Amino acid sequence: MQYYQVYISAEQTAQAYRILDALIAKQLIFGGPVVGGPAKFLWNFKDSDVPASMREPKLYTLDQDHNYIISYTREDLKEKLIEVAERASLEEVCMISFLPMETNRSLRNLLDASFEGRGELADPEPVDAVAALTFVPKVQVSARTKSSSGDVGSRR
Repeated sequence: MQYYQVYISAEQTAQAYRILDALIAKQLIFGGPVVGGPAKFLWNFKDSDVPASMREPKLYTLDQDHNYIISYTREDLKEKLIEVAERASLEEVCMISFLPMETNRSLRNLLDASFEGRGELADPEPVDAVAALTFVPKVQVSARTKSSSGDVGSRR
C-alpha cells in the first residue's frame, strides 16, 4: 500500500478546521496540525470570482495569511479525500498535494489501524482530555516508543 503526506490549503484557520473535521469524520486522513502564517501567491484573476475590473490577463501577487493542513493518507483514499476536501473548502482553488512516502512499521500500523473499518464505525467523537507534558526519566525514554524492528507492538 502506498502512503502519502498530504497538504491541503485553506485561507482561514476556521476553514482549515472545517475541512479537517469533514475528512476525519470520513476517516480519509489521520488528522494533524493546521499550520499558518504570512504567504504570497502569484495569481491571474481573469477567470476568478473577483470584481470585473480585476478580470484581465495580468499576473498579480497577493499577500495574505494562509493555512495548511498537514496529514497522512493512503492511496485508496486519495480520490474521495479530494472530493470531500473540495466540497468543504470555500477557496476558489483548494490546493491539495500528495507526497509519496515510505513509513516505518510503527507509523504504517498506526495509519492502518486509524483507517480500519472505514464506514462501519460511528463518527469519531471528541475526547474530554488534553495532551499533557510530563517529565520522563532518561532511562525510560527508549522504552516508551513502539519499535519498528522488534515484534509488532513491542517497545524497544
